Amino acid sequence: MVFLPGKNIYAQEENTITDSVTVKKHSPIKAQLYSAILPGLGQIYNRKYWKLPIIYGIGGAVVFSYFYNRDYYQEYWDAYVELYSDPSITEYEFRGRTYSYSNMAQDFRRGSEYHRKWKDYALVGLAAVYLLNVIDAMIDAHFMEYDVSDDLSFKLSPSLINHNIYATTMGMKISLKF
Repeated sequence: MVFLPGKNIYAQEENTITDSVTVKKHSPIKAQLYSAILPGLGQIYNRKYWKLPIIYGIGGAVVFSYFYNRDYYQEYWDAYVELYSDPSITEYEFRGRTYSYSNMAQDFRRGSEYHRKWKDYALVGLAAVYLLNVIDAMIDAHFMEYDVSDDLSFKLSPSLINHNIYATTMGMKISLKF
């Protein structure tokens, strides 16, 4: 105990300065909400800026795939419908290639089914990118307060293990320090 005129001060006494120092807690719910509103906003909130090009690159590729396959699907479907609406067509030129009547209907039907399937896959992929973006922001926010101290270590080394006086075997020793 230190004695000062008019006031006693103890060495174990804690400072309670709450006015000027505030600890800001990182909120996983806020990061998740931000990413749900606008993909990538949760990553900005978590200060993981390097993930933005990945999210928008994959998302852009999936959106491009959707529109590419949607356009091709529509072209194939229109050609297929035109063949059945006009039975007098014996040859049909489509995308620089001339089709004869024997195979053009099934080719256009197969083409439209193929591009419809990949258009649907692109929609599923877009939903997956969106959900993974939200989940990633939430997990990153949870790990913002995860303590990784310097005294964590893992050591793997060869060792001799003595079972009794006559038996010694070789083994591996694992040392964990945390």
